[in-house]
Amino acid sequence: MRARRSLVLAGCLIGLLVGIDQALKLVVRSEAHALPYTVISGVVIQIVHNRGISFGNFAGAGPLLTVVISLVTLGMIVALFLAAPRFTLALALVVGGSIANLIDRLRWGYVIDFVTLPHWPTFNMADVAITVGAVLLVWRLLTTT
Repeated sequence: MRARRSLVLAGCLIGLLVGIDQALKLVVRSEAHALPYTVISGVVIQIVHNRGISFGNFAGAGPLLTVVISLVTLGMIVALFLAAPRFTLALALVVGGSIANLIDRLRWGYVIDFVTLPHWPTFNMADVAITVGAVLLVWRLLTTT
């Protein structure tokens, strides 16, 4: 029963992440005429078309990258169903972020990144979810006995 409730909550979190990420990207795209926009010193909202993965790596991989990311996302979804409930939050964050960015890849051929910080590559909400989920997953793996 607890495992089922955990999966329902994971599904809700995934849906929420995808919805928020896509809504933010819609707003940024609709306000492209006013960009770049400096939020505070060093924090800029601007549209970057990321054809690669994190830090723009593998940008030249084209459709093969989309296929690989789709398979990895599918694997993470399977892992979500098979893993112990203590891993649910971490996996849901990674899956939600992956799906949100995959939607961009399938729709536009690139991922829309829009938050730029000093000395850091431009990113989006989905990237934050993936990063937090991956760190949480590693932490859970290292601290679980």
